[in-house]
Amino acid sequence: MQIRLLDLLNQIDEAIENEEQSRALQLILNNWYNLPDAAPLRERTAMVLATVGRKREAVEVYSRVARHYANAGFPTRALAAIKQMQNLNPSSTQLLDHFTTLYSVRSPFLERGLEQSNIPEPASNLETELSEDSDLDDLFEEAIERATDPDGTAERPGSLPALPLLSLLPPKALRRLLDFLEYEIYAESQPVVSPDDATEDRDLFWAVSADLYVKEEDSRVLIPPGTLLGVSAFRSQPGAAVHTVISQKGSECLRLSRDNVEKLTEEFPDLPNRLSTLYRHALTERLFRRHPMFAELGEAAVNDLPPHLIGLKLTDGTRLLRQGKVSPGLYIILDGQAHIVHDGDDGEVELDTLKPGDMLGEVGLVDPRPTIASAITEGPGHVLFCPRDAFLEFAEEHPSVAEFADRRAQRRIDQVQNAITDGDLVDAD
Repeated sequence: MQIRLLDLLNQIDEAIENEEQSRALQLILNNWYNLPDAAPLRERTAMVLATVGRKREAVEVYSRVARHYANAGFPTRALAAIKQMQNLNPSSTQLLDHFTTLYSVRSPFLERGLEQSNIPEPASNLETELSEDSDLDDLFEEAIERATDPDGTAERPGSLPALPLLSLLPPKALRRLLDFLEYEIYAESQPVVSPDDATEDRDLFWAVSADLYVKEEDSRVLIPPGTLLGVSAFRSQPGAAVHTVISQKGSECLRLSRDNVEKLTEEFPDLPNRLSTLYRHALTERLFRRHPMFAELGEAAVNDLPPHLIGLKLTDGTRLLRQGKVSPGLYIILDGQAHIVHDGDDGEVELDTLKPGDMLGEVGLVDPRPTIASAITEGPGHVLFCPRDAFLEFAEEHPSVAEFADRRAQRRIDQVQNAITDGDLVDAD
């Protein structure tokens, strides 16, 4: 019968949950050689062993699974296995030390741009038919023999993907953070991150399994394993989550609670800065992949723009645009906010408030006349700035960008002029 790997693992998990050890072990053994990577079945073998009290053997299997996942480039899966192993043997720390060596910012194994992939799907049909006369002791013996056999496991690390936040940390800080990390399994349709969550109560989550999703209209967008969720709550000016991330039955995450973030910050005061930096990087990447200005560009063209951008750290009250002056270039707000204000005969009128992800200055890129409003930051923040000449050069090579900027500029001019008129009418009343 042709079924997905996830469906098979869910069937095994249900058998373990129902204490049907024979069924679980048969599903494991019948499909062992059908998988390109049997690590998920090794992990399920450890789970069965743990449920029947065979702790020593379960720890041995979890250790082999975790080392394989870490060396093979599945860092969140490795941490999930390590945390399950530590539930059985809390004093074991060797694998956390090994993970720290592989995935800290100083690791020689990390390859920039490499992403954590899914466990490969089977190339052939998976077997779900079971035998009624299988001896349970024989099944345990065979499963343990296969699960502890090093054949098919990665004994040495190759090129490894960086893990958001964790791979930005030096070894000491990463090793300490791993002590606070918790492994959790979620029920079906349970919100993991939601815009309704109070910002001050939000935690950080790393997706372990490939079955978390965001609902977009009538479709589901799956969250890749290794994705960091909840980071917007830890930027310099905390904000709400953009989407609701929902679990399927058995979805797995690694969680770092807000309380533990605060404890780590006491030990490593630079942690909030790293979180803010990570958020800005994530927002920048999302902008270049999803913003309509760049929607018609290919991958190579999108990658051509970031080298022209300058990251600026701003203080409260910084004037990005000055009324009566020509715009110096394009700004993209990463965190913080800016107010668009017009200084008229009857005083200052606020026309708009721009937030993270918004752009400004584009009017002056296609219309060289002086701006008719100023842009002033509120509170500290960060922006990406593209100087006029660099943007015009990029737009000349990519006409769709120039066309978008032109349309956007005209809308902004109309919006500002209408707002000024409305403000004058309000003052007259």
